[in-house]
Amino acid sequence: MVKIRIKFFAKIKEDIGHSKITLCLKKPQKVEEIIKIISKDFGVEILDRKNYMYAKNLEYCSMQTILENNDELAIIPPVSGGQQDHNIDDKFQIEITSKELKAKNYINDNFSAENGSEVIFFGITRDHNLGKKVSKLFYESYKEMAEIEIKKIIDNIRSKWEINTLKIIHRIGIVLPSELSMILVISSSHRKESYEASQFFVDQLKKTVPIWKKEFFEDGTVWINDKIVE
Repeated sequence: MVKIRIKFFAKIKEDIGHSKITLCLKKPQKVEEIIKIISKDFGVEILDRKNYMYAKNLEYCSMQTILENNDELAIIPPVSGGQQDHNIDDKFQIEITSKELKAKNYINDNFSAENGSEVIFFGITRDHNLGKKVSKLFYESYKEMAEIEIKKIIDNIRSKWEINTLKIIHRIGIVLPSELSMILVISSSHRKESYEASQFFVDQLKKTVPIWKKEFFEDGTVWINDKIVE
């Protein structure tokens, strides 16, 4: 007997009606075959969602990847652009939190003499999108994998630019208009490195890190990148 743990997030979690299930199979199966089984059992088409990704044991994988006993498969909807700190070291910090973000709690005005530049990026919740008024956002994260993917981005940045520090704080849960959803702080000896590294970080986070955003309007809701208002 082969047992596969399946995790669902964001819109697909709502469509399935569960955050996780366990499948019992007679033999190891490819991701594609497992998705077909789930679709049949729950009456939800998944393979047609071409922009979905999949992860085996916290690593992105292909539809042809084989899953064996006790493996975990996460179904990853398009990413948006409990809490725990994940510190690579004192100078490179990751935090995913449900607490409200206050800039004064994360911005240090006691600057280091080795830094000639410090770039601070605030992700601020807008009160409008898609031509509609936004009442609130909801962020969901596959936290364990999000931390791994963020660390990969940081490692990539450190291989491209000489930065001295990087701090990233991302909020999950309900976020109201004008509240902060993300704080990114990058310092370097020269401005070029911290400017370019900050843009690269935000662009990559929106591509690979499993954090999803749901917007609430007066007439419905939408998971960003699964753009169907319900």
